[in-house]
Amino acid sequence: MTSAPPLRAYDFRYKRNIAELHYRYVLNPASPHRDWALREIIQPAFRALHREYGVTAEPLAFGKLPQERPGGVTYVIYGPTNPLLMSPEEQHYLAALAATGARTNIISAYPLTETHEDRPDYALARTVVPQLCDALDINAIYPDHLDLARGLRTNTWQDVHANAIGETVRVKYHPTQSVDPGDRAVLDRLRVRHAGEVAELARIHRDHHLWQRKPYTDGSIMFTHDGHWLVSQTVTDKSRMTAADYDLITSFDEGTQSLTYTGERLPSSDAPEFLMLSGLMAMQGRRPRLLVHFHHRELTRGRRHRDLVSDTRIEGGRFAAGRQFFRELRQKSTNWFIIREHGMVWTGDSVVEFEDYVRSVVSATT
Repeated sequence: MTSAPPLRAYDFRYKRNIAELHYRYVLNPASPHRDWALREIIQPAFRALHREYGVTAEPLAFGKLPQERPGGVTYVIYGPTNPLLMSPEEQHYLAALAATGARTNIISAYPLTETHEDRPDYALARTVVPQLCDALDINAIYPDHLDLARGLRTNTWQDVHANAIGETVRVKYHPTQSVDPGDRAVLDRLRVRHAGEVAELARIHRDHHLWQRKPYTDGSIMFTHDGHWLVSQTVTDKSRMTAADYDLITSFDEGTQSLTYTGERLPSSDAPEFLMLSGLMAMQGRRPRLLVHFHHRELTRGRRHRDLVSDTRIEGGRFAAGRQFFRELRQKSTNWFIIREHGMVWTGDSVVEFEDYVRSVVSATT
């Protein structure tokens, strides 16, 4: 079984209406932690989603499949489970869920040793779990949390909350698509101007594997100009992107959480924080020409550069995150930092400069 194409069951030309989104949760009947996961992870995540977006989640019995809804998106959270010991029955069911078009995420639960350390077999997760996810067309949410009371490496409700948004709502801002011929002319001109740089960035992403989950879900890129911005579209495969995968953003408003753009698909979900960061840095007289958000597991969670990790998690997709990005860069007196449990943010002026950084910092971890 192969992984699904990036745009299956989605239409990223417009922002989804909540009525088009459907949420289900399935508890693993074989897990002794199922009631705890429902109480401490699943229910709090969906309470937060209900407050923010008005969505509701319905239980789904193990083995049952959600109703297929043409034109809509179904999200399913399943667990808890140990992906390294997942039974054939579980794998068959998860693959069947994905085959309906459901975006299926799993809550992981890896047992710890008696001294609260990862067991030796957990090292296999680095390669085995991505392969399993590709085979089943699912997403295993990365388990950063150590629950010492239960002796588990697992997920939090915040993890499920963030992943559910990423799989369904996708963009938190309010987009307005411009059909002004002048804006289209600027977009066409900038696409030609930056085509070579985009091709080089795609090569760098391929050469250095600058993603953690998938190259079309992880990361974003923005070229800045005075008064407008060229940004990668949401769900752009960074390893194969061309300038045609970029939009022009002509204006934005933090107060209304909105932006205006020209292009065939929605801009990156990271656009708000990049716009805000660009503006704040320009006020300091040093607007970067290029902003890159990418993922790399060894940097995000490895031992190196711990001094460049943000003190707290930063919720992406909001203009306020750009203010936090700016604060991190100023406090750390650097041009890049690591978002806690997420990915890297780099600021600079050229693709050559970015590649030099990747070779000196990222490549040194492998």
